[in-house]
Amino acid sequence: MEIPKIKLVPSPETNEATSAIGYKWNEIAGTRHFLGGKPEEVSEDDYPTCDNCKKEMTFYAQIDSIGENYDLADCMVIHNYVCFSCLTVKAQLMQLLA
Repeated sequence: MEIPKIKLVPSPETNEATSAIGYKWNEIAGTRHFLGGKPEEVSEDDYPTCDNCKKEMTFYAQIDSIGENYDLADCMVIHNYVCFSCLTVKAQLMQLLA
């Protein structure tokens, strides 16, 4: 199953949150958040299998690093998967080309 892609746009609610977003040296990192669709730079053949029921999991979301102060190991993203059969979730850190 593929969920339709929905772009996520950060909407900080405080000055502190506004200052946490983004990178001085990279315009792409920190903007690659979305729900559904397909994860960037990952083939469907590489989607994880559910640890509980052994079925292929569905890609659910890609969450990018927030900004320089909350960077995930050099601008990594988190790929989130869900098994719709037993509602198990799995997350993977991935290094993308920015």
